[in-house]
Amino acid sequence: MKIMHILGREIFDSSGFPTVQCQVFLENGLTVTASVPSGKSIGSAEAYELRDGGSRLFGRGVTKAVDNIERIIAPYFVGKEVNAVDMDLKMIELDGTVNKTTLGANTLLAVSMALYRAEALIEKMELYEFIALILDSDSVRLPYPFFNLINGAKHADNGLTIQEFMIIPVGVPNFRGALEAGIVFFQELKLLLKKLNMPVEVSDEGGFAVGFENNIQAFDILLEISDITSKKYGLSCVFGIDVAASNYFDKNTGLYLFNNDFLNADGMIDYYQDLIKKYPIYSIEDGLDEQDWIGWAKMTRLLENQIQIVGDDLFATNIFRIAYGIEQKCATSVLIKPNQIGTITETLQAIKLSKDHGYNTIISHRASETEDSFIADLSVGSSCEQIKAGGCSRSERLAKYNRLLCIEDRLLFNFEF
Repeated sequence: MKIMHILGREIFDSSGFPTVQCQVFLENGLTVTASVPSGKSIGSAEAYELRDGGSRLFGRGVTKAVDNIERIIAPYFVGKEVNAVDMDLKMIELDGTVNKTTLGANTLLAVSMALYRAEALIEKMELYEFIALILDSDSVRLPYPFFNLINGAKHADNGLTIQEFMIIPVGVPNFRGALEAGIVFFQELKLLLKKLNMPVEVSDEGGFAVGFENNIQAFDILLEISDITSKKYGLSCVFGIDVAASNYFDKNTGLYLFNNDFLNADGMIDYYQDLIKKYPIYSIEDGLDEQDWIGWAKMTRLLENQIQIVGDDLFATNIFRIAYGIEQKCATSVLIKPNQIGTITETLQAIKLSKDHGYNTIISHRASETEDSFIADLSVGSSCEQIKAGGCSRSERLAKYNRLLCIEDRLLFNFEF
């Protein structure tokens, strides 16, 4: 099936800023679209996000990216049979830089996602099935969800130094059970906050942006919710946090200004060890700076038998950084964000490398999202162990969870849609 036309479009994400959408038109008259997200807490190793600059829309326009799609990329693909992997490789060649600084990672990702969708459609397969085929997998699995309950740092501007407080339901029979548990935790927390005369506004990622006094108060609230839901519904959970420690690191001093204290890497690790003793923490993400490989190795050595240690900014979905982290024995899990690297093919390479070396993989959303549910299919098709798609509010977050419900129905009951 040949491509007849490729259209780029500037649309708007969940933060109200521009982002890139790509629409591919096939010769049978069918079309597919794909939209890319954008991050707020952005690691220095992430591939380059192309913006227009200037005064229009605060410099965040993406008309240059749209122009790159239609004037540079499209002429190579229009009239050709869809081959998502080969076309990803061609786009990487056209860009010609390590960090996608010529065409922009957001430009490439919009086209890449659309091409994967198009080829799945042509092959009469679900997107997750096509991804599994590319990975040469004969089975798939649904991921375990990490639900964002409380936001801080760059995601909320409320004084909390930890960026995300998440709950992970345990002892549930399936994904629907996990999602229903997440909904219960979310709604019970809302009721408790109202009872305490605290605000119930949600942040960009769908968790509550509450003005707690400190991290400990947030943890204690989570413990209270855990106790309430256990008694009322028989639900159990563990906690996950994203510290985003690079935001607090001073390269000149080698210290973190965290919780109004100046801490070195050992001090940060000690802080996490204290938290683990007090609270049912299962996972800590980005606990140290993205360049502190020595600190990460020490943190992994000390904590790996107690918790999952997740690298996000550390790895940036980049196979070279992941390979180095594996060599240095840093972290036990890799966070996967397609827009950190630029194409789905490179994303799948990062997933495969991680899994081949015994690392867990977590598919993740970004702070500024769209209704596109691609990462739900990506998590299933690549059999990633976990997914972060945000809180149990805001349609751009629920779109991913609802897509996973549809996939679960298809897998459990062999539905033909």
